[in-house]
Amino acid sequence: MLSARQLDVMRGSRTIVAGVDLCIDGGAALLIHGANGSGKSSLIAALAGLLPPARGAVCWRGANVRDDPARFRRELAWLGHADGFNGELTVAENLRFAAWLGAHATHANERVVLDRAGVLPLMHTRLNRLSQGQRRRVALARLVLAGKPLWLLDEPTEAIDDTGALWFAACIDDHLRGGGMLVATTHRPLAVDAARTRHLYLERCAS
Repeated sequence: MLSARQLDVMRGSRTIVAGVDLCIDGGAALLIHGANGSGKSSLIAALAGLLPPARGAVCWRGANVRDDPARFRRELAWLGHADGFNGELTVAENLRFAAWLGAHATHANERVVLDRAGVLPLMHTRLNRLSQGQRRRVALARLVLAGKPLWLLDEPTEAIDDTGALWFAACIDDHLRGGGMLVATTHRPLAVDAARTRHLYLERCAS
């Protein structure tokens, strides 16, 4: 379970997000909505432990994530706007490096996942030769292959086409059915099972 209590997030001297309470159990998704500048990216970065909250706490499995950040990171899959690849390495080399870091587990169906993501033919292509949409598909495939229970995603389907978005929606469905959790910011609608999904709408803070 992921929860936050009275969470405030600041950028510099300005409060971006104020008083957020949330709780997500296994098999559930939370989609965060809001206009530009409402703090969506800042909130999800705080939930991932990348931005310290100004007030309140983020808890994972009932414990404050700041008390045991290593444990939290082992069970967290994070994807922000940057894909986190080395552009000079091939797709295969980047995935092997992710596996070595523990961000990508060896997966029996690796070729199946990569094929469904549409990137299997690109395995020996350097990342800096791929389009933005192809890079995003590789990043999402890496996320699926990691096998982590908690996904925290900032605009996950940015730059991918409708076919890619439908593939990833099916991945989300499998993840939730398996007891996983998802928190995502999105401008673009995600085809997530409505019965499993809650929504959080942010407004710009006055301060």
